[in-house]
Amino acid sequence: MIQTITILFLRHLEPLCRKISLKNFVNIKGIFFDLDGTLFDTAPELIVAINAMLKDMSLGELEEESIKNFIGRGAENLIKKSIGLSSGKSPDVYFEEGDSLFKKHYIMNAAESKIYEGAEDTLKKLRSKGILLACVTNKPEIYTKALLKKSGLSSYLDLIVSGDTVARMKPDPMPLKYGCDILKLKPSEVIMVGDSCNDINAGYAAGTFVVTVPYGYQYGESIISKKVDLAILNLLDLSPVVN
Repeated sequence: MIQTITILFLRHLEPLCRKISLKNFVNIKGIFFDLDGTLFDTAPELIVAINAMLKDMSLGELEEESIKNFIGRGAENLIKKSIGLSSGKSPDVYFEEGDSLFKKHYIMNAAESKIYEGAEDTLKKLRSKGILLACVTNKPEIYTKALLKKSGLSSYLDLIVSGDTVARMKPDPMPLKYGCDILKLKPSEVIMVGDSCNDINAGYAAGTFVVTVPYGYQYGESIISKKVDLAILNLLDLSPVVN
């Protein structure tokens, strides 16, 4: 069922994407990957932590789909949106308590998220081509590094840029520009791979190529965009078109 949906999705997506010939991907020296919804299915663990936080605050738990819509824009956004929806009030006055409770619960299961099918094999293949690999995510460093280390994916990465590594997060291009500077890459030599408009807009603004996967967390926003260079069904589709 999921495969059928994604195929139909991409049939509508293809005419709107910028056309790109394979020769545009012949000089790629670095590939940056988003984490939530691209490399890992992190929603189950985040949902558990958020609902445990709400319960501790004597607030009503939320449906899974509601929480999924808040994933991908950093922990602060996730916490505030969840509190606001559950309480029906401004989340600002509750944020400090909510932040503390969320951290208490999420640190217990953050590293348990599952790798998407094809993700590790893709990193292996790209690594064998001599391409520099980075994870560029809005997730805070404490959770990012724990997850990447436990999963073993950190061994394939040359750089990890978390949500608190630099002053601004995606969709701002700063994290991608930082990654390019550290790895000594030109943006035109880099592909940003992600599942959401955050990734699309950050990559486009930074001057990198943009590749999307359709199975992550779009928080209700369409990823059909002329800013996208290539839409793939699975990460395994990436390696064959690079260099």
